Amino acid sequence: MVALTFLSDFGNGSHYTASFKGALLKAGIDMPLIEINNQVDNNEISESAYLSRMVFDDFPKNSIHILSIGIVAHTYDFHLIAKYKGHYFIAANNAILSLIFGMKFESYFVIPNLSKHFSINDLYIPVIKKILSGNQLADFLVPAQNVKKQTLLKPGYVDGELIGSVLFIDNIGNVYTNISRQDFTSFFEGNPFIIKLSRHYNLDKISDELINIKPGDIYGYFSEHGYLVIAIREGSAEKLLNLRKYKPIIIQKR
Repeated sequence: MVALTFLSDFGNGSHYTASFKGALLKAGIDMPLIEINNQVDNNEISESAYLSRMVFDDFPKNSIHILSIGIVAHTYDFHLIAKYKGHYFIAANNAILSLIFGMKFESYFVIPNLSKHFSINDLYIPVIKKILSGNQLADFLVPAQNVKKQTLLKPGYVDGELIGSVLFIDNIGNVYTNISRQDFTSFFEGNPFIIKLSRHYNLDKISDELINIKPGDIYGYFSEHGYLVIAIREGSAEKLLNLRKYKPIIIQKR
């Protein structure tokens, strides 16, 4: 069964998510709606793209992923829909999809917004219905021109250091970085390293399991999606280490 996912900066106290759910029911769309996160910071496309990249492939092929970021605060001449790796993605023309697909992806289609709607209900739901009816995007939409794009923030290699960045912090203070397992292994090739977390805290290993980690211990691990996470068992790495979004994470060779 395909699913509809929803990622937004609406906030849990907003009526917009409920309005969208109600409009789906009114339109007769009966499919699971999974809310990935409604508390992304306003207009935060990098964090939103990071979250979507981590989870979209866990859903069945042909699922539809809505990224409603910055839509309430801004109007756009058009929105976008694209099919990528067997999944549909819908978002405003605000560069967020290029952060998921990469700069070379070109197969975008236009969802017109002639009346400059703030609400996504009137724009997205007719498109969703056509997809669920078996229509291909090219059957009812035109290819997009002038698509806004932005490059993904990637780790860099400088003077024997791998320098990444914090991109997301979950609600218990675990810190997710943009450093992939591939970045790490290709740079260090099994050699000793030190992860510089703060003036007082460093790490010299990455753990694959929690069996030897005690409450209060700081540890690093690679998430199931392959990115380095900094955490404290039964604590908040965000608070103790003062790790905030976009703060550099420096890993040095020893």
